[in-house]
Amino acid sequence: METISPVDPAALPPGTEVGSWQVRAWKGRGSYGAVYRAARIGHPQAAPVALKLALHAWDERFSREVRLLARIRHPNVPRLLGHGLWKHPTRPVAFPYLVMEWMDGVPLYEWAHARNPTSREVMRLLAQVARGLEATAAVQGVHRDVKGDNVLVQPAPFRAVLVDFGAAYHRGASPLTWNLPPGTPRYRSPEAWAFTQDTSCPPSARYAFQPADDVFALGVSAYRLVTDEYPPPTDPAHPLSGCWASEGLGPRAPRELNARVAPVLDALIQRMVSVKPAQRGTAGALAEALERAADGAGPEADVPLFLEEVLALQDWSAEDVAAAAYLGHRPRYRDGALLKATAQRDAAEQAEFVRREAEAKARAEAPTEQAMPHAFPREFLQCLSVAVLGVTLMLWAGSEVRPWVSTELLPGQAGTQDAGLEDGGTVGVGDASLTVTAPLGTPVPPAIRLDMPPGPLQGQRRPPCGKGEVEIRKGCWVKIAAPPEDCEDYAYEWKGACYIPMAPSQRPATSDSP
Repeated sequence: METISPVDPAALPPGTEVGSWQVRAWKGRGSYGAVYRAARIGHPQAAPVALKLALHAWDERFSREVRLLARIRHPNVPRLLGHGLWKHPTRPVAFPYLVMEWMDGVPLYEWAHARNPTSREVMRLLAQVARGLEATAAVQGVHRDVKGDNVLVQPAPFRAVLVDFGAAYHRGASPLTWNLPPGTPRYRSPEAWAFTQDTSCPPSARYAFQPADDVFALGVSAYRLVTDEYPPPTDPAHPLSGCWASEGLGPRAPRELNARVAPVLDALIQRMVSVKPAQRGTAGALAEALERAADGAGPEADVPLFLEEVLALQDWSAEDVAAAAYLGHRPRYRDGALLKATAQRDAAEQAEFVRREAEAKARAEAPTEQAMPHAFPREFLQCLSVAVLGVTLMLWAGSEVRPWVSTELLPGQAGTQDAGLEDGGTVGVGDASLTVTAPLGTPVPPAIRLDMPPGPLQGQRRPPCGKGEVEIRKGCWVKIAAPPEDCEDYAYEWKGACYIPMAPSQRPATSDSP
């Protein structure tokens, strides 16, 4: 009889080490992976990360997810920080994992349940999700599971983030399923379901998921968000699916269910759930339309979408009681006490965010001589000098800079591909130099300070320079907060300040070889 191992990837205990990370708490699980709140080993004060561990050994979905996330760098998509293989301590198997930016937020419908958003707020939120889809489509990718549970909303600053790319696909990736791709049936487009009804297709045929399918799923999410109801199912087997036929009119307008929906938002949601894919438009065009509407809409867009609950439970209809068991509230009504408590919490979080931003701005604007003792202890300067030396040598030698994130995870692969960087997988070696550390006591190499070269170094980033970088003699540099006499611990001196060269960020190619 097989003995079940006490170490289960779906329920790792706090303290478990996975690559360079240590599990702090269990967050949740899906069909293919479990998510944990984790922190870098040896850095207890560092910002937390989201560690997603496969539930099945050698799961190739994780390789595909890594390859897609490594290509996307957008504020509405979590940043990939690292990935690798976790070797089971008692079994001869390994489970892929990936590490992403931690997102403090609540799922879309849960966010709306505790608040009373306006049409303008909803349009700004949906525009952000559409921007995330636009960035995904720009690298020939599709999410394939857009829904309320996969959109996290952060109250301070107000931001929507598209998460869980486990079902995603990018051009050139090997197929893992046949017929319809993985996803949630409620959000599947009419054309996806129609594919299953086409008797001319062989059993091994696969539906070619398109960005228009992602836009449709976002429309279903928006419909549910503003009405507390889903549109009729798109599954042809459902008796109410007739509105999705090729010549059908689509679902009822959201304003027919909730008159508080602004007309412009109502029209945009109907566009997203159009029966005809071409009428939905691209995610980028949708985002622009939502942003324009949010900026230009009149006072009707500032009306809260839901009424405050006034009836006692015993006065609800049987239909409303049944709906509330699923929604947590009567359709299109919200609990006043919950709204008040949430508003107070959101205001406190916003005030804390403003305070932190003001402190960060004050530190950035502080004189270099005052900031240096606090920002860069002497031990840190020694460690950084080791990293910068390596970067400088690579720049001078013209060495090839390889992406930090591997493009594959293969069974039997030794070790891990844990990037171990703040921006692992999308950041270049120049940015990496600011995160590399050496053990305390490492001998400091001879001074490498040089006069500023007359032009950019070989392999150095050229203008336009990135945020926080300075253009000097047609090259991009980062100013280090240190007095001139300490420049020998870094690299180059220019007009009484210290600078290090920046290498260009390296990204994997946006398409795969056949």
